[in-house]
Amino acid sequence: MKRWCSMAALSAIILAACTIFSVAQSDNSEYVVVANKQMQGNTIGRAALKGIYLREVKNWGNSGGKIIPVDLSTAKGFYQNLFGKSYVQMQAYWLSMRIKYSVELPISKNDAESVKQFIADNKGAIGFLKNSDVDDRVKILKIVN
Repeated sequence: MKRWCSMAALSAIILAACTIFSVAQSDNSEYVVVANKQMQGNTIGRAALKGIYLREVKNWGNSGGKIIPVDLSTAKGFYQNLFGKSYVQMQAYWLSMRIKYSVELPISKNDAESVKQFIADNKGAIGFLKNSDVDDRVKILKIVN
C-alpha cells in the first residue's frame, strides 16, 4: 500500500511539473513580434531582433530610419524565450548601457493597448504582443533564423 501511495504521489508531482512547464512554454509562444505597418517587409531575423533589444542595432537597414523598440513590461517570459535572458537581466543590461554609453532604452508600456497605439503612431517602432492582442493597427513580423 505504501508503495502504491508513493507511486501516486510521484505521478502527481511529475504531472504538476509537466503542467507548469507546458503553461510556461505556451505563455512564451503566444507572443508575436509586431511593427508599424509602414515598415517594409514581413520578416525579421532572430539576430536582428536580438540586436534591436540589446540596443546594438539602432536603424532600419534599407530605410535608415530610427528603430524604436517597445517593451511590454508584463511579458517577462518573452526575453527568456527569445534571448535566454530574464526580464531582470534585460533591465540590468539596459541600465548598464544607459550609464556607460547613454543608449536610449526601449520604451516601456504596461499593457497591450499602449504598445499597439505607440507602434501605430511611430514609424520605426517594433514590439511584441500576445497573438490574441494584435489588431489592424500593427503588423506581425515572422521571426526567421
